[in-house]
Amino acid sequence: MKFKVFVSGNQNELKDERFAIKNVIESTPIIQKHFDPFLFEDLPAGSRDAVSTYLSEVKSSDIYIGILGNSYGPKNENGISATELEYDTFLENVTDGEILLFIKGHNDSLRDSETTEFFSKAKKLSVYKRFNSIKDLKDGIIMSLESFLISEGRISFEEFDDRINPEIGCDAIDENEVKDFLEKGAINMDLKIPNIPIKNILDSLEVLKENKGQINPTATTVLFFSQQASDYFPQNEIRIARFDGITRGASVIDKQGIKGPFYKIIDQTENFFRRNTRTAHKIVDFKRVDIPEYPYSAIREALVNAIAHRDYNRTGAPILFYIYDDRVEIISPGGLVSEVTLRNIGSKHEARNRNICRIFHETKDMEKLGTGIHDMHDYGLSEPEFRLYDKSFAVIFYGPGENILDLVSIIPEDRKTDLKVLGLNDRQIKALEMMVNDGESFTRISYEEKFAVSSRTASRDLKGLIDKNQIKTIGIGKNIRYNAL
Repeated sequence: MKFKVFVSGNQNELKDERFAIKNVIESTPIIQKHFDPFLFEDLPAGSRDAVSTYLSEVKSSDIYIGILGNSYGPKNENGISATELEYDTFLENVTDGEILLFIKGHNDSLRDSETTEFFSKAKKLSVYKRFNSIKDLKDGIIMSLESFLISEGRISFEEFDDRINPEIGCDAIDENEVKDFLEKGAINMDLKIPNIPIKNILDSLEVLKENKGQINPTATTVLFFSQQASDYFPQNEIRIARFDGITRGASVIDKQGIKGPFYKIIDQTENFFRRNTRTAHKIVDFKRVDIPEYPYSAIREALVNAIAHRDYNRTGAPILFYIYDDRVEIISPGGLVSEVTLRNIGSKHEARNRNICRIFHETKDMEKLGTGIHDMHDYGLSEPEFRLYDKSFAVIFYGPGENILDLVSIIPEDRKTDLKVLGLNDRQIKALEMMVNDGESFTRISYEEKFAVSSRTASRDLKGLIDKNQIKTIGIGKNIRYNAL
């Protein structure tokens, strides 16, 4: 059965490009065997004004190929061009479809305002490539559709992470990223950072290949060590969002598209996660206990596994990282590998991207497989749930909800602040306990009255709590109140 491809673009400005796409699909042996292209021009003459007819073709397609030039094109009664309408229709109706956008030219200032606005919307949701000529466009179509076939298991070439692009030289490698990688690895492995040339380090990692007398970095090298990693491989992205509720239809509180080399992606994802999940606090036995909503070690393990095991041949699919009120979902493009099933996922170990996994093992980021499950259990939370969809794999972590303070008993000592050692006196500790545990706040005067101290002593105590980073002030002048952080 062939995959149906819907080709979209301004019919007047991009007529040659539209027919070039159809031609290259129908004339390239390995492509024409698997794809059936459709253009609006293929409709019978009497049907050309029937919008519902060609939109039904969009809905029944597996792949949407959109071309954007400089002109937006004729608009319908709602002020939307046919290209944007077809794009929106495909996005809304084809759940597991692939979107491939091709942008003509590099000078975006030449595009009209409607095209610029459409492009701004589309590039946040879809992978895109630029082209300057019909030949560039045809080459891009062949490459994208071949990658799609690989991801679908229809054809097999060299493993993605071992491939090279002759146009990507070693100058794409950022030495600072290599040094940062070494520092992380040295810390994890308790080693000293070797003082050897970067080239030798990359050689030792076996991530360079010779091609026609030149040395080129493999995809693995680029993804780990290039600042332009996501430019070369647009699918290398984490789309992370915090929803205000428990469904994807809820409003979005915060969102971010995170790109770059692997470790930069991991660090930025952690920053987003920590600012969008709760940390509760409680005073117990003269100690302040910080209680994160989730053990981040478990989340990080799932994130690294998603990066390492995802299907990079799915060129239009990023990793999705969703934070809800009651859970966290990490959805990775591509199903399970080889003989791995939901039943044996903890005991059967296979790698889709062997070189990527090998380097994560070098730094011990993937050394202890399955520790995330134990971390959730030891933390007093349910073990993560695994789900297998048609073209993706999901790990779901369920949080404590309103019972977050019940986790206080399992928080390790290194997450507890001894308030006596911090230098707080009994009054300050009692006041802090009231603010943290009971949600109370103080003014200087109420503090004086509660603890029967002078104005000077109250001011000194409260300032001390601020200096120790335990409380904060709200308001100004006589209206200042003191609340727990």
